[in-house]
This record gives sequence, C-alpha cells and structure tokens, in this order.
Amino acid sequence: MSNFLDSTSEKILSVFRKWKEKHPLSLAFLNDSIFQRWAIAILLSAGLTALLAPQFYISKPVYRHGMIVQENIKADRDFLVEDVQSSRQKQIEAVAAVRPVYDYDPETPITLRAKIKQSFALAAGQKEKPPGKALLDRSLGVTLSQGEYAYLNAHAFSDELLQRFSRIIFAFYDNTFVTAGPFQNKEREKGITIVNTLTREEENTKELSSILLMKDIGPALSKKINASMRNDQPEARRVSFLFLKKMIVPNLTHNPEATAQKTASVKESVKPVYFQVQKNEMIAREGDKIGYLELAKLEAFHKTAADNNISNLAVIAGIFSIVLFLTLLLYYWRTRNWLKASPRSNVDFLVFAIVALLQIFFVKAGIFISVAVNRAFPSLPVDACYFAIPFAMGAMITAVLVNRNVAMIMSVLTSFLISLLFEEKILFPLFSFLGSVAASYHVVNSRQRSTVLKVGVFLGVVNIAAILSLSLLTGHLLDDLILRLTMGLFGGIITGILVAGLTPVFESLFGFITYIKLLELANLNQPLFQKMIIEAPGTYHHSIIVASLVESAAEAIGANALLAKVSAYYHDVGKLAKPQYYIENQTGYDNRHDKLSPKMSSLIIISHIKEGCELAMQAKLGKPIIDIIREHHGTSLISYFFDKAKKDKDESIRSLTESDFRYPGPKPQTKEAGLVMLGDVIEASSRALINPTPARIRSLVRERIARIYTDGQLDECELTLRNLNTIAETFSRILTGIFHHRIEYPEAPPKPKETNGKREAYENSNRKPAEADENR
Repeated sequence: MSNFLDSTSEKILSVFRKWKEKHPLSLAFLNDSIFQRWAIAILLSAGLTALLAPQFYISKPVYRHGMIVQENIKADRDFLVEDVQSSRQKQIEAVAAVRPVYDYDPETPITLRAKIKQSFALAAGQKEKPPGKALLDRSLGVTLSQGEYAYLNAHAFSDELLQRFSRIIFAFYDNTFVTAGPFQNKEREKGITIVNTLTREEENTKELSSILLMKDIGPALSKKINASMRNDQPEARRVSFLFLKKMIVPNLTHNPEATAQKTASVKESVKPVYFQVQKNEMIAREGDKIGYLELAKLEAFHKTAADNNISNLAVIAGIFSIVLFLTLLLYYWRTRNWLKASPRSNVDFLVFAIVALLQIFFVKAGIFISVAVNRAFPSLPVDACYFAIPFAMGAMITAVLVNRNVAMIMSVLTSFLISLLFEEKILFPLFSFLGSVAASYHVVNSRQRSTVLKVGVFLGVVNIAAILSLSLLTGHLLDDLILRLTMGLFGGIITGILVAGLTPVFESLFGFITYIKLLELANLNQPLFQKMIIEAPGTYHHSIIVASLVESAAEAIGANALLAKVSAYYHDVGKLAKPQYYIENQTGYDNRHDKLSPKMSSLIIISHIKEGCELAMQAKLGKPIIDIIREHHGTSLISYFFDKAKKDKDESIRSLTESDFRYPGPKPQTKEAGLVMLGDVIEASSRALINPTPARIRSLVRERIARIYTDGQLDECELTLRNLNTIAETFSRILTGIFHHRIEYPEAPPKPKETNGKREAYENSNRKPAEADENR
C-alpha cells in the first residue's frame, strides 16, 4: 500500500508537471502589493459566503392560526401545498395495514436437544442425588419433580433416553409453530408476517388457528409421545410428558423492533398529498382570519420563495464581514511572522484561501451525501454519517505545505465556519477542531507520501476518541455508538486519501516544497548529485560539508534544518557548467584563471548563480531552494580578483570599480539562505588553514561571520546577533571535528613514501590563499 501511494503521488506530480510545461502558469501577478492582498481576501470571503449563506434560514413574516391578515396576499407563481390532513390520513391507513412481525427459529429443536444433552452429561457425573438434581435444574432452566428426576436418574441419563426425547421433540416441532401468548384481535384480523431467522424469508398469513399457544401444547405433545413410546409403560409416558412439557419453548416470537422499523419504513414511504395553488390565486384576504388551510398555503408560499429581502442581504453581509475580518487578521499575523512561516509574497496566502474554500466545499458535499444516504437507508442516522466528513483535510494540507502554526489558524477558522453550517449542533465544530489539531501536528513531519495515509488512520483513531468523549459530554453515549465510531474511522481514512492526493497538486502548481519533497531531494542518488560526483567532485565534497554545517546550525537557532541542508547540497550546482574554473575541481597544476583577465574570471565565477538557478528549475527543486541558490552570495565582493585587478599593469583593468566584482544579489532573505552563505564562505576559507587548531578555527569562523555582517549581507534576513553567536559556536565545533589530529602510523616503504611526498608537494603548491577559496 505504501509503494502504491508513493507511485500514485509521483504519477499525479508527473501529470501536473507536463500540464504546466504545456500551459505555463505565471504567479507574477501575486507580487507583494496591497491590491493583490485585498483581492485575495475579498475573493476568499465571497467564496466562503456563497458556500455558507444557503444554509441559513431567511427571516419571513410570522403567521399563526387565527391571526388577522393585514393585507391581501396573492400568489405570484404556481406552487404546491401539502394537504397535511390527507397525508396524515394516508399514513395512518398505511400504518394500520402493517402486519406484526414474528421471528420463526427453525433451529429450536436442535437447540433444545443440545441443551438436554449437555444437562444429561453434567448430571451423569454427579453420584449423590440432591446435588445432582439441583445441578440439573440449573442447567435445564426448569424445576423437575422428584419423580421426574428419579426417572431420568434410573435411566442413568443415557444416550438412549436422549435419542427417545429427541425424536419426540423433532416430531413435535415438525411443521408446527408455537408461540407464547394469545394473539390480539388486530393480529387475527390483519394476520402476521413470519420471518425465518435463517433464510430471512417472509411469509404473510392469516391462518392463526394452526399456530399452537404454549398453554395448548399438551394434546399435541401427548400424541407425539404416545406414538413414539407406544411400547413403554404408562408411567414412563406420563413422566416423559411432564418433563418434555416443561422443556418445550416457543419457536415463533413477536419482534417489536422489526415491527416498529417496518411501520416507520411504510410511514416514510407514503408520499404526501399535494394540491396546487395557481398564479394570481388569492391566498388570504385582508381582514380575514387565518385558518389551517390558509396557514399551510402561506408556509408553502414562503418556503419556495426566492426571497431577496433585506434580511437575506443582512445575513450574507454578516457572513462576508466575519470571514473578511478573520482573513485579514490571519494576514496580519502572517506579516508579523507570529506564525513562523517563511515569507512567500501572496502565494501562500492565495493557497490558504483555496484550501479553506476546498475544506468548506467538502463539508457541504459531505452534508449533502449524508442526507442522501439517510433518505436511501433510514436506519443510518444522518448525524452518524456526518462523522465521515473530512473535517481535518484543510488543516492537514496547510501543515504539510506551510507549518503547524498556520494549520492551527486553519483549524480555528474552518471549525468556526463549520459551526455556521451545522447551526445549533456544537458537537461537529468541536469534533472538527480536535481532529484538525491532532492530525496537523502528526502529519507535519511525514517522511513519505504514504505516511499521510497512515496519519489518516491515526486521525480515525483520534476521531473515535473524540466521538466517545463528546458522546459522554452530550449524554448520548449508547445512541448508534458503533455506527458513529465506524464513520469516524472511515472519515479519518478518507481525509488521509484526499490529503495525499491534493498535496502534490499544490506542490506542482504553486511551487511549495514540503518536508516529504525535501527528503526526496536529500537522496544522494539524485541525478544532479551523481553528475556532480563525476564532473565536479570537489564541489560535491564542499557541498556535503556545507550541508553538515548549516544543518546543525539551523537546529541550534530554530530554523528549518532540512531546508537548509538540502539547499546547501544544491547551492553550487551551477558550477557543473564550468567545473574546471573552480579551484576545488582543478586536478592539474594549471589554474585556468591565470590566462584570463580578472573581470572575465569574476564573470565566470558569478555565472554559476544564474546557471545554478536554471539547473534547479529544470530539476524541479522548488522555489525556496532556487531562491537560496540565487541569494547565497548576496551582493558580496569577489575580493581575490578585485585585488588582482588593482595590481594589474593595464590601466583599464585597474580603473574597474568594486561594483564590477560584486555578485548581483539579492541578499539572503531567510535564515536558511543566510546560513548557506555563512557555511559556504567558512567551509571554503577553512581549507586554506595550514595548522587548523581549535583556536585558529574559532578565530577564522568569527572573523568571516563578522566580515559578512559588516558588509551588510545579512541585513535582509532574520538572523540576530544571538543567532550569529550560536552559528559561530556550532561551525567551530563541527570544523574542529573535521580537522581533528590523527595518530601517526608507521612509516611506509621508501617507494610509496616518495610518491606521497610528491603528492604532498603538489597539494601544497596548489593551495590558494583563503581569500581565493572564499570567493569561489
């Protein structure tokens, strides 16, 4: 199931990617402007109002029987009015024709024989008479006389005696109905419905005289005993008759529940009787008293009216205002970063609106389906069916796409809106809120797409607990409990399936990158990683170390560690375009930049940003990672080539300004982007350390962070001085571990030693200053 769900999600993503390639969707119109914010808020409020308003009862004139009509009321259209009295009379007649239901158990003789057999076996083991009789009485459920017990005991409760009784019992019940009490007069008039409890076949009969009453079974039983025991002594037949008469039980019993259910079903199936009121027909005249007929016409008239009065507009306006207020409050929290979500202009605000609309739409659809199911199967209460509605879907999608804090707001918002749909039933908004909170907190760190389905099962269990708790709260614990619990579990599973199916759609359409997507991108078997290992092994190693640095630092300062790690993996992917122009990938003695002007070298170095963004877009890495690739150098200076230009003999080169050697930006906008910038620079600089002691590493880390900070590269992200201090301590600890001293091993044979010496000499000769490594 897990593999199936993962493959299905991949297929969904593939379909939407192909669709987007053919129909590119630009989200540029969602730039961060106040107009777009208001447009999204108003559209969301209008959509939710349209979904919610139809559920409200529109105010109408109140009419009562006996009231004086103040003005003429004339029909402006044709409409039907239910004839209540005729409908009621029709129902009474239909109910009166319903036959009582009696259950016929064809296994009664088998059950009775088994009971006698078990009791005989139990009594046969008793040696003493008094304990044996008491035990036998309890087992049989009757009280035997001493003579009856003596007769049974004299035959040692034998199988032969059991077989004799069995033949009599089966002969007695053959084609015979036995019931407990006398039939009522109405049953004798209408007859009864006999239902076979095994085959569920029904039979209607009026021939009740053939049915034996328990008080009248003596003659029929005596006849069967005399026929079966004709060769036995009269005393034996007498005792057997007394014993079996006590054991005979009815095989036809009245079922009041089935009768009531059948009656209700028949009553429900009776179609109401209507009469038509024609257009321009006078419904009530001014000054007349309202009778029952006029009252029925007025009720039907206003029930079918397309009412556009002020009250209707007031209800709609009220809903719109409340939803708009909540939406703007959410956006205020969002812009103040109280919800701890990375800023994405208005895109995530739009997605929040779409998810909220989808949530209310599915609730409305669930209500409609529940009512339809109840009409088709009256035995299924509509309130029980409501528990299968996917109330937590919106919160779960929001938790996966954004975070659990925004999901909490979604939970509150949708629960409030659901309370408008269910009017006075506070049970379902509470049920929605509990499930939404629990599921959103559980799904936020899902590591596979199939895990979402497991969270659906978990939500089903939470629903069961919530139903039990709320049932205790309302005092209706035992009312259709099993059905409600089943629907709650089913609702959780439906929610998991919907979230697993819809989340990839939002990822593809709006560029969201979820925890699951990040884990997929962190797989080192990704094609870009494999290409980097072969074509740019130095860049690959550098990226792995940077990822280790930023992941630990992100965890220390409370940033998104997984996003920072994955972004670090891909931050230099643009170097794949020209890998040999970066020092970590140069394997020979020649540096290609030695033959280029400083300006050309800087352009090649800077180009890896643009080329990295293009490769990331082709690989569908997601907007957050692409943004970090674009921002991880900010507008920093490539000081190595700038200093080289200042020392050049060519006057035109020396006249170049500092701005000619700076990256185009933008500066890091998030904590994660700032961490990747710091990790990139510090890891590159650490390679040039000759004797990397802990003190030197700590000094290097703090010096590089201070330089980046004073250059203003961290001005636009949310890293504080406390964060920078934590980052410095974390980077220092990890780099110290990487450069820790190792023990000396015994010297190798002379020839290998010479080879190692050459390699060491080459490595030392190929080292560049820390400044060069820093500005790769």
